[in-house]
Amino acid sequence: MVNNTESSESSDDEQSYSSSSEEWSKSSDDADEIVEVNGFQVLDSQVNQVLAIFEKYPDMASDFSLKNQQLRNAYMGVLLNLIMTLCQSPDELTMDDLNKADSTVLDLTKAGFKLHWLRQKVDEAFLKKEKKREFRARIRLLEEKVKKRKLSLSDLESDLKKQKATALATETPFDFSDIV
Repeated sequence: MVNNTESSESSDDEQSYSSSSEEWSKSSDDADEIVEVNGFQVLDSQVNQVLAIFEKYPDMASDFSLKNQQLRNAYMGVLLNLIMTLCQSPDELTMDDLNKADSTVLDLTKAGFKLHWLRQKVDEAFLKKEKKREFRARIRLLEEKVKKRKLSLSDLESDLKKQKATALATETPFDFSDIV
């Protein structure tokens, strides 16, 4: 269910969700439209994301029991921010981000959201981060081994050149002056 409401219908004290601050804030000059999707009010720019979530997981909020609209909207904002956090590359995601995501999923689940699918994604992100850490450690170890072998090979090549020079010196015949 999607309902559009112009933000200009509200007074100067209208509330609009700021995804960067993760909280509802007062704004009098924000002309973005607020849209209701399945009982949650979101910015027009977030409608497609929320619709996609409800399309794929229609019962996601079936146990969500909060009646306060501001809290409902805040929880949806937290969910959207969590999803956007998980969309970052593994390089950008820190273990702190993942730990916060883990506890956020727990909080959202306690509030009544059915987020087994998101729990799996957080777990996958942890695994990716751990595998990346393991691969980096292995790569570092292999790079050190290659460096040592290159040094060893360089030493062997130097020894080989010396041996060839010595062997070449033993192959030269004596000169008359060397004997007399």
